[in-house]
Amino acid sequence: MTVKLTRPFVDYWQSANQIMVVLGMSSSAGGKGLSWGIYGPSLMDLADIYSSAPNEVALMNSARALGSFLGSCLGGFLYEHVNDQILMMFTLAIYAVVTALIPSLPNITYLYILGFGGGAAVGISHIGSQVRLVKIWEKQSASAIQAFHTAFGVGAMIGPFVGAPFLSLTENGVTLKETRLYIPYVGFGIFFVVILVSMMAAYCLDPSSIKKTEKDDKSVNSPSSRTLEIVLMILLFFYIQTCVNLEITFSTLISVYAVKSPALQFSKADAAYLAGVFWTFFTGGRIVSIVVTVFFDIKQLLIISHSLSVCAAGILIVFCSSPPLAWVGAAVMGLGLSSMYGAVCGLVLQYFHVRHAHISVILTASCSGLALSAYFVPPIVEVRPMFLMYYSGAGSILHFMLLFVIILVTNGRPTIHSKKEEAQEARKEETAT
Repeated sequence: MTVKLTRPFVDYWQSANQIMVVLGMSSSAGGKGLSWGIYGPSLMDLADIYSSAPNEVALMNSARALGSFLGSCLGGFLYEHVNDQILMMFTLAIYAVVTALIPSLPNITYLYILGFGGGAAVGISHIGSQVRLVKIWEKQSASAIQAFHTAFGVGAMIGPFVGAPFLSLTENGVTLKETRLYIPYVGFGIFFVVILVSMMAAYCLDPSSIKKTEKDDKSVNSPSSRTLEIVLMILLFFYIQTCVNLEITFSTLISVYAVKSPALQFSKADAAYLAGVFWTFFTGGRIVSIVVTVFFDIKQLLIISHSLSVCAAGILIVFCSSPPLAWVGAAVMGLGLSSMYGAVCGLVLQYFHVRHAHISVILTASCSGLALSAYFVPPIVEVRPMFLMYYSGAGSILHFMLLFVIILVTNGRPTIHSKKEEAQEARKEETAT
């Protein structure tokens, strides 16, 4: 029999641990794509260290993505048999070792192996982190999930600044400064060890497992049928898949579009800044949405967000020859997409007891959304730049339709919280009589 989470300071402590873990993972080697975190900026130096071409070093991302996908698939099963805190500490220890060793391996094959292992650790860890946050902050679960995903963006912004001073410097073929990449990577590894110690201390105070507390709490029954749960998870899968696909496709190819477009003809530097505008508004929107989801209806926030993304696509299509409106469109698209992931999870997960298998499905949707258009969209955009805008516009409309169906299915349904309150009131009345 385990102790239920009843002490607020432990709740805050454990929540802070989960947020710091994801912030560190996104700023070291766990971000989405080579443009995130320290791994992207250090790519050239890693290629020199391993005497390989940059594209060969970049294959670690594929190994990491595969590991993350498998970790997401297996995580739900593992959490059913192991205390979630112990499993998260174990995966964090693995990731600390992986991060510290990245620039110090014998050859590039080991880099791929560690990338796969680190990716699996990320996939498993993120399942446990999100379930624990949702369980701790049931009524503010949307804000908790928004904070979790905001940490990705913040960590991704910090990583390059931490790694930049330790990169090699070459001028006219002459190396003026040797790379010292081992310093930031070992530093991140130590950072994870510090978090691990904090997690161990919190575990000593409260060793409860989310799975066990859910089973022990027999007074609470699901307010929705198993059929509703399955329908909502199917809708959420396709929603998250579309969301991640739009986010990654647009952010990855907006610079290519700006350079290749005959009407815009941005320089590479300006195109990079255009992508930076997208990520700035994206991260800023996520930070703001943490507060917004506490005080405003989640459905209204989602409707506004989708309206912004559709408007952004419309601006970029209708005014495709206007450079100023390209900046506006990128900013509005980033703002529109920013809060969707966390908000829709917070909305849907209110209607049934959250299990690790649910988060496993969500992360699997993210991985598949990331890979969905990775191969066929970029070659088309290279030749026909406007295809990106048509693709984003059609995707935004489809995305909005999925939200409409989710709202339709959940409309009028009691949430977990309302059902709990009704059960408590009923028990009080029985006691009084």
